[in-house]
Amino acid sequence: MKKIKLLAFVDNPLGRDTEILLPVTYLFEKHFNIEVKYKFIWDLLNIKIWRPDVILLPNVRGHNLYVEIAYFARKAGIIVLALDSEGNFPTDGSFDYWGYNKSKEIVQEWVTCWSQKTVDYAKTIIPTNGHNKIILTGATGFDRYLFMPQTSRAEMLGSLDAGHFTKVIGYAGWAFGKIHSHRKEESFVLFFPENRSYAWEWLENQRINVHEILKTAIQNNPKILFILKKHPKEDFEDQPIEGLNEMNELIHYPNVRYIKNEFPIEDLISTSDIWTGFETTTLFEAWLLKKPTIVLNNEVNFPRVPHYKGSLIAKDQNEFQSYIDAHFNEHNLETRLPTQTIANRTSLMNAAIGFHDGFNHLRTLYYFRHSIPQVSAKKEIPLNWRHLRLYLLMHVGRFFYHKKLFLKLPGFRKSIYVFENRNLPHFEKRKEKVYSALRGFHQKMKISPFLDENKWGDLSDFLRRNSE
Repeated sequence: MKKIKLLAFVDNPLGRDTEILLPVTYLFEKHFNIEVKYKFIWDLLNIKIWRPDVILLPNVRGHNLYVEIAYFARKAGIIVLALDSEGNFPTDGSFDYWGYNKSKEIVQEWVTCWSQKTVDYAKTIIPTNGHNKIILTGATGFDRYLFMPQTSRAEMLGSLDAGHFTKVIGYAGWAFGKIHSHRKEESFVLFFPENRSYAWEWLENQRINVHEILKTAIQNNPKILFILKKHPKEDFEDQPIEGLNEMNELIHYPNVRYIKNEFPIEDLISTSDIWTGFETTTLFEAWLLKKPTIVLNNEVNFPRVPHYKGSLIAKDQNEFQSYIDAHFNEHNLETRLPTQTIANRTSLMNAAIGFHDGFNHLRTLYYFRHSIPQVSAKKEIPLNWRHLRLYLLMHVGRFFYHKKLFLKLPGFRKSIYVFENRNLPHFEKRKEKVYSALRGFHQKMKISPFLDENKWGDLSDFLRRNSE
């Protein structure tokens, strides 16, 4: 029997989208005997070259190339499976659900939703005949907080050349750098659409406010290490030179480590004593790792989801310092939260990521497996000249690539992102680590027998009991 081939595309070798897909492809490889390949998002000609039976994508609305791949694959007779990279969004109509999918069509086999809230919302904007495709899976990317072993604090601090620090505060960056991008209009289209000039002023004021809070804390606490994590989607492909954000003017302080994509976010959070942010879903991740959280933002009058309600809120430098002192000197930071606030965290996580038990990848495969028998040998994959052009630009252009030179040439800057990521550097090492952790997790949770013996009904009962 011919082995089924699955081709997965990602726009970065490490980070959010990769973590979303890896638990799913693990199940396909190990329990469905499906051959899996990962390719960089510009490597579109591989659809023609490799002729996959299934295309797997992190989403079909958050990147123009993901959308293009999905439509091309479906037309060619290839099964399209997709997850959701941003599943925790406002459901009041302010969020542009379709994004780059301008046709507003369901091009994938299943419409995966992180929570029941987004399932209900999807049913209001998707025609009734598509409702049977809408499924509740939970957020697969959050599963790793349950199955991945935590890097030891000593090892992580050693990797940061910060082994002499005994206290650590982490900060999850917001995409303030986009304010200074030529594409800020499309980035912040939901921010005060009736008054664009006010939006830019408001955002810049927020950036400065967070910068000042962080700066004061860094200066006043030289014995505390501050890990400042840049937002993974802050930069555009054609913006290789980093824009001004709330953090990058602080990297010269000896007690600061500015992190881009060098380390998994879960390792940064687990190493931190306190996790902070301006507006970030990593608050959920910190709660899963039992870390106290502080929001550096007292302003709620902009498009956001309510997860800030589960954290302490510091509106200025003095309040932030008082929380720092309370944690390291009095050891009672969480007691400053109302009792109900901590109790609300479970409902906030349920409303955002659906389930927080580490089994969302299994819920996803429970549905995705139904699409595998539909694989057709009758695929008609035409030669797409745009795909060929991108392929040649990337694979031939690499022989002429010189980063320092390209940075000086405006017309070539966009390609830096491509040449730096085309081979998915460090991806295989991360994949091996995730797959190894999943094997151990499935054995520990006694999941393997359900999968090895194809007992999907029993697995469904197990997942249902676990979510109650």
